[in-house]
Amino acid sequence: MRFTDPETYFPGFFVSQEARMIQNTVHEFVNKEIMPIRNVLDDDTNYELTDKIRQGMCDIGLQKLSFPKKYGGEGYSSAVCDCLISEELARGDLGTAVYYACTRWGWRPALTANNEAVLDAFMPDFCAGEVKICAYNMTEPGGSHGGGGADIENPHFEATKIRTKAELKGNEWVINGSKIWATNSGDCDLQCVVCTVDPNLGLEGVVLIYVPYPWEGVSRGPDEKKCGCSTDRNCPTYFDNVKVPKEWGIGPGGIAARIFETQTLGLGTCAMAAGVIRGAFEIVLDYSEHRIVGDKPLRQHSTTAVVLADMAIALETTRTLYLNTAYLRDHMDGLSPSAKAFYPTRANITKVFGPEIAVKVIGDAMPLLGSYGYARDYNLEKYWRDSKILTLWLGGVLINRFNVCRGYYDLDL
Repeated sequence: MRFTDPETYFPGFFVSQEARMIQNTVHEFVNKEIMPIRNVLDDDTNYELTDKIRQGMCDIGLQKLSFPKKYGGEGYSSAVCDCLISEELARGDLGTAVYYACTRWGWRPALTANNEAVLDAFMPDFCAGEVKICAYNMTEPGGSHGGGGADIENPHFEATKIRTKAELKGNEWVINGSKIWATNSGDCDLQCVVCTVDPNLGLEGVVLIYVPYPWEGVSRGPDEKKCGCSTDRNCPTYFDNVKVPKEWGIGPGGIAARIFETQTLGLGTCAMAAGVIRGAFEIVLDYSEHRIVGDKPLRQHSTTAVVLADMAIALETTRTLYLNTAYLRDHMDGLSPSAKAFYPTRANITKVFGPEIAVKVIGDAMPLLGSYGYARDYNLEKYWRDSKILTLWLGGVLINRFNVCRGYYDLDL
């Protein structure tokens, strides 16, 4: 690419020197460990390559980066840096980016609530140098019982559709129910399970409970077979009279409800979309330079130049959107009350815009490679598949559109 100075793409007023050092480390890791094998990761059915990549991420310090120093972590917290890492990883492999982001997501309730019982019991292992995986287990099977599915993610229902029940008996939570589709559910060591003591209580019934695996009463179904993002393992999880200490739960209601309400903001999804666009853009730029049509490189034709321009515009717009929003997140203390209240709307906008523009420009670029566009060895089809997946999780971009509307008027849907 013509401009190689990171300051061109990631201005210094957004990105601190420390964040840029972390970004550069991840960029080099992706180039060395992921890019050469990205075309075979979706066929890694025994997860040998996936496990090697994850251990490599652990070795360079990513796993413990944001965890408190008290438990052996680095204690580095920055929404901007988190997004930079997500873009760099998604440029190599979206599933790897999702795995990394969702391990941190699974830990967020315990960190936000400062649940020392959970932190003391499990976090030291996550900072010890070997791969440990966490999941935020929320979505449930839909059905005729009046709840579940992506209705849980829809804030309009205020948690009334949760059907995984938690009952406090003495000093233990007893959990019964099932979950589906959680990132990392297929191989997690620990999961934060979204439960309710009574769905009729709505948000005041929400309780978030940490459950390790293996654990008595917890079982898993087979991994979902997907068109892409295969390094993110999703499977059903079943809870049959699962008993854990009372202290491993957060709630019901109160801070558990507030944590639950923020789950669909999706800022990191926008950063991943930038990474997917970037990976595809690099492929098309390189191919169109060396493919000769009409005695000149393909990218010197006007129709190709238009497609490349649209990819560049999509990349820079998506990146600027997530950088601006992440910067605001890192400086919430300096925002007015109204700006703080409007922040969730901004975050929901990022989750709609980034994935949808990725689908468009990568789809438009596919014909430039002809049959190579859908050939596994040329990698573009990988980004094409993964871009669509970005639009579907956490209830999909439709729910985010509703959330955006609620930032401007009282939407009752």
